[in-house]
Amino acid sequence: MSNESKNDSNDEENALQELLDEAESLMNNLNATENSTSIVIEGFSIDSDDDEGGDEKGSGRKIETEDHPLSDERLLTQPKVAHSPKLGHPLLQTPAGLSIGGPSGGQPGHATGANPATIDAFKQQTSRFASNLASMAQRAASQVAAVTAPAPVVATSAHPHQSGVVSAFGLDQGSSVGGPVVSKQGPGVPHGVELDKEQKISLIQEHAVDLLPGERVIMFMSNLLHVSDTSGLSYVMSQSQGKFMWCCAMSYYRLILFSTADRAHLEIPAPSGWNKLCWSTPPMSKKMTEIPLASIDRVEKAVYQAAGSSYMGLEIYAKDCGRIIRFSTPSFADTGRAFDSLNTYAFPGRRNLGYLFAFESKRQEVMDSVKVDESTGQQNITIAPTAKRFDAMIEYSRLLSKTTITQSPWALWAAVNSNYQLSATYPSVLVGPATLDETNVESQQVIIQCAAFRSEKRLPSMTWCGTGGASIWRAAQPKVGLQGNRSAADELFLRHISESARGANAMAETPHVFGKAILQQLTGEYLKDWVPEPGCGLKILDLRPRSAAMANRTGGYGYENTSNYPTATLQFCNITNIHGVRDSYQKLCTVCNSLSTADVNWTSLVEDTKWLAHIRAILAASWETAYWVHVWRLPVFLHCSHGWDRTSQVAALSQLFLDPFYRTKYGFSVLVEKDFMSFGHPFHLRCAHGEGRNDKSSQSQTSTDEGQISPIFLQFLDCVYQIVHLYPECFEFNASYLLELSFHIYSCRFGNMLCDTEREREVLAGIRQRTYSIWDYLDQNKELDNQGYQECEGALLMPLPTLLRGVSLWQERHCSFSPKPTLRKGLETNH
Repeated sequence: MSNESKNDSNDEENALQELLDEAESLMNNLNATENSTSIVIEGFSIDSDDDEGGDEKGSGRKIETEDHPLSDERLLTQPKVAHSPKLGHPLLQTPAGLSIGGPSGGQPGHATGANPATIDAFKQQTSRFASNLASMAQRAASQVAAVTAPAPVVATSAHPHQSGVVSAFGLDQGSSVGGPVVSKQGPGVPHGVELDKEQKISLIQEHAVDLLPGERVIMFMSNLLHVSDTSGLSYVMSQSQGKFMWCCAMSYYRLILFSTADRAHLEIPAPSGWNKLCWSTPPMSKKMTEIPLASIDRVEKAVYQAAGSSYMGLEIYAKDCGRIIRFSTPSFADTGRAFDSLNTYAFPGRRNLGYLFAFESKRQEVMDSVKVDESTGQQNITIAPTAKRFDAMIEYSRLLSKTTITQSPWALWAAVNSNYQLSATYPSVLVGPATLDETNVESQQVIIQCAAFRSEKRLPSMTWCGTGGASIWRAAQPKVGLQGNRSAADELFLRHISESARGANAMAETPHVFGKAILQQLTGEYLKDWVPEPGCGLKILDLRPRSAAMANRTGGYGYENTSNYPTATLQFCNITNIHGVRDSYQKLCTVCNSLSTADVNWTSLVEDTKWLAHIRAILAASWETAYWVHVWRLPVFLHCSHGWDRTSQVAALSQLFLDPFYRTKYGFSVLVEKDFMSFGHPFHLRCAHGEGRNDKSSQSQTSTDEGQISPIFLQFLDCVYQIVHLYPECFEFNASYLLELSFHIYSCRFGNMLCDTEREREVLAGIRQRTYSIWDYLDQNKELDNQGYQECEGALLMPLPTLLRGVSLWQERHCSFSPKPTLRKGLETNH
């Protein structure tokens, strides 16, 4: 491109930006003239920028939630009879003094007070002028891109209701308020006819997807000027030649962008003499793209280049995969309303989790089950909760029976944390040494003092056991500090573990003794012996790098001094923290999604992100845990900093190596619920459910601090994928099972991965009553079953070099939105 062409392009973009800035300034001035005016969008009240009118967190957006049946207030306390008339649809209720435009009258997107006076003529003219100004600038940019005049908007005849479709915002409204309505009379359709609710839903279902139960469309726009995304999809309206159009629909669950073109019109057949298996259709021929609202990280208004022209539209950034979606609406007013709607519904905030689709999808069933207690006047939800996959009494009883001795060295503790009084982030049922009786006063003091010496009161608790004393324990880091603090109770607790294990091993069957050559082949290590040190009764694996553990001493924490734990040995596993994982994942997304990635250096570029190195470190620590437990029947004690990220990953993966039950579909769900959900992996904190960087109401909260967001559970699934990829016949589920599960980490379609602790899910939010289960959904899909599964007993303890050298990029997941064809034809995902 010559310098003159570049200057013309820059001048055009600058002129367009000036027009848009002037239009937006006029709109802002109009809003500022009336502080009390609010915009109501499907039950939400969006105030002006006056913080005094916001919610208690000081946002500029006010969400009326006190009457929502699944709001924080309703989740924490059971409503009384006086609230029963307000148990209707949560997003159809309107705050007092406001009304929603629609069939009953009133303009959509404007507020009406008790006095139905209209906005004065000056404000109407100002609003119309600002919108018209932006619309003219938008159309001017489109005209520059087109060689000829823009083609008339004519829908394909594939659907009887598509002819004459015009730009429309909202499901029930008839026009786009605040800007001119572009309309073109189609064959057999009167001028200016709009699609009604049923027609829009029919259009979505025919050309895009079937709506889910409880999924209601709340925004619809047609005749989009431009659509593009990270995968290479690129559409410009002037290129359609009037044969089809792109539409935008938003429901409670997702944003859908779809084309009305026939797929035959989009697909490019392989030329003669070309093997069809190697022919790839360009991504620009995609017919649809979608993103769950909860997966959105932020929404921005932006001016961007497409097909040689500048467009003012929205840029939507996803929380995972580094995905970006862009689209431009026919008018500036529609862009503003789409921006407000997305920010309102995608970011309800932590205090309004009841607005997430996981709750909305089951809302009707929950409402139908509400019964009034005549004695107290309270309303109670009577619907039966979804059964737990991990029932502590059942699963731990199964594990305790594996010790193969008359008296198990471990015992269930059902009372010490029954109401989460000992540790709020731990499960209600724990397992500890049988020599510590939770009903004994002295033992209770040891347990309480031991918990006080650990971060977040996360004391040592058993998560798995096998023959004799073989067991896996988990906790948080000790409060050692710079002074080298000690806890007699903590030292006594760990001594009970090692002595109980030693006694159980003496009573159990003698383990098989392996020769040095076999151990060297198994471990791949020829410079040291993989045998326990003399007198070792407990193996402590600190999953952090030594430098990080030492640095934590400045904050009052640290690691165990083995001189105070004479029967234990300490080893550091060098697994990076959540910040390193997040940074590595962002680099990986950049490499996978960039058009400028040098494919000749693909392997080295992926390795440079350190993502695969982190995967290997986690797998190595997990394999080593399984090795000490299975080969030497040692109790292994795992912890990192808080004991809910790296500890959950390594504990779960080591059990996947050891126990064939966890390699079944049902067993895997039990494993995840036990070691991630029950033991307090903070899903909400790591995934920022219901929050994003556009959410002003929580920008000051630590829960939305980017430093706390990290794809820990996705990293765990990636580790599982590596094992499944190497030994697929040993798993009842296939890699597609993991892929489907991974895409629902951020979707909030199901309730399993909401909240941070078992207490929040069971006591505060009633997740199993109010939401559907991801496990039931996965079990119903038979395509996720492994047809080549061979049920077998015993540990899946392959040679360590085989495991680590077999680690490869999970292309189906990380390249699912890549603009370059990474996967061979037939293996692409539809996400």
